[in-house]
Amino acid sequence: MVEAIGSKAGTSHDRLVVPVAAAAKPATVADRPSDAVVQQRDLSAIAFDFGAPTPAQQARVEEVRRAVRNGTYPITPETIADRMLALKLYWNPKR
Repeated sequence: MVEAIGSKAGTSHDRLVVPVAAAAKPATVADRPSDAVVQQRDLSAIAFDFGAPTPAQQARVEEVRRAVRNGTYPITPETIADRMLALKLYWNPKR
């Protein structure tokens, strides 16, 4: 016979009370991180800084932006075409 899904009337003897042991104390973490952790954190900070632009790059970017905005940035179609061909042919024109 199949019983219906859902709650069914139960009696108190269906529920048993079982004693539970006390929980173990959590492991303590040292107040000061280990030298390896400190070194890894320092290396991560240095690696994160490698992606930051230098002040010289920022100054050059601002200079180019200003020239483009003012319409004074020199655009040479021949140079653009040469660089596009070099990119397509994997050639370095500065060699």
